[in-house]
Amino acid sequence: MKLKLKIKSGALQFTVFIAVLIALLLAGLVLYAYTFIYMKEQSKGAVENIQIADIGIQSLLEQKELSTDTARIDFIKKENQTIKTHLSQWGVFQKGITITQFRKKKFTKAAIIGSLIIADKSPTVFLQETHNALTVVGSTKIQGIAYLPTQGVNSGYIAGNSYYGTQLVYGRIEKSTAQLPKPEKSFLDTANYYLKEYKIINQEDYINLNSSTKITNSFKEKTKGFYSENAITIENKIISGNIIIKSETAIKVKKTALLNDLLLIAPIIEIEDETIGTFQAIASKKISLGKKCNLSYPSALLLFQDNKNAVIDNSNSNTLAENQIFIGEESIVKGCVIYLQTKETSDFQTQIVLEKDSRIKGQVYCNGNFEIKGIVSGSVYTKQFVANQAGSIFMNHVYNATIENQTVPPIYGGIILEQEPKTVLKWVY
Repeated sequence: MKLKLKIKSGALQFTVFIAVLIALLLAGLVLYAYTFIYMKEQSKGAVENIQIADIGIQSLLEQKELSTDTARIDFIKKENQTIKTHLSQWGVFQKGITITQFRKKKFTKAAIIGSLIIADKSPTVFLQETHNALTVVGSTKIQGIAYLPTQGVNSGYIAGNSYYGTQLVYGRIEKSTAQLPKPEKSFLDTANYYLKEYKIINQEDYINLNSSTKITNSFKEKTKGFYSENAITIENKIISGNIIIKSETAIKVKKTALLNDLLLIAPIIEIEDETIGTFQAIASKKISLGKKCNLSYPSALLLFQDNKNAVIDNSNSNTLAENQIFIGEESIVKGCVIYLQTKETSDFQTQIVLEKDSRIKGQVYCNGNFEIKGIVSGSVYTKQFVANQAGSIFMNHVYNATIENQTVPPIYGGIILEQEPKTVLKWVY
């Protein structure tokens, strides 16, 4: 006897529906699992991008040579993950960039880099050995580690004023050397290049200062700039970022300009009273900072004179007046003030003048003569001090001034010196 079973069409449709539903649920679960794993990997990759970028910056702090281009480094052995680094000179400091990539996600970090200065271990004063003792007069105070010539330190008299302190140096005294610690060669080469050769070649690298009141260029982009053979006046502008402005004649910065992180290059740079900002000024003849200015960290004033093959005419009073960095009363510079000459000359002229009630918080480096009437909080490296008082010139005298290491951060940075470790001064991206 044969048993015939008939399945109704509705039941068949229901069975197919259930099968399709189960298939869709399984496909959804598989897709969810894949998406979850993918997003987890992406999130982990993004976090690792940031961590690896920090490793890249650390490798740049240990790197001695500058990079001509962005270079891939292979100490990270991970699938789909790469890191590239680039180290270049940026004014008196260096610029380090790392780019990490996981699949299509990129992360960029950029920093301004300088020599590491530890406030309580680095020299507060390094006075070059010229066989001439340091003489302190008036209300002068030197606090910290002082590297001095063999003759040491004495008290003296200027215009009837003696030394009023209880100690000649409030800290340890060490013996200095016949040469100041040297800046890295790349620093000198770059300063020379900026002043003598730098020009904007490609049109896409050019910015028009008259195009807008606000001009910016990210440090993750290529450096852009403005160049003129004539004098440049910067006023009523906000300019920031990876930008170089150069004049073959002079640059004048008005107090209505707000400049951040860029470079100014000209033979003569004049900064008006009450100017604020964060920038580097690089000149070959003269830098004048007016009264009540406030330059934030890490700013820099560099006067670089390549006089190795030059014949200096000391009878020309106008020339002597130009060869100087002048910082007006009640101004503050947070960063570095540097005077460099390729051939040291023996004269009584003053290359850096810090006026009364002004302050430098950071580093002074001068292989000439430094006259200090205000306060340096940080460190001073100089060939000689000079005091112009009562119609006379007193060599290696410090009169009514303060050099101390108590009101600066425990760790900060300065210009790149040979054999010195480096640190990040500022993150710019």
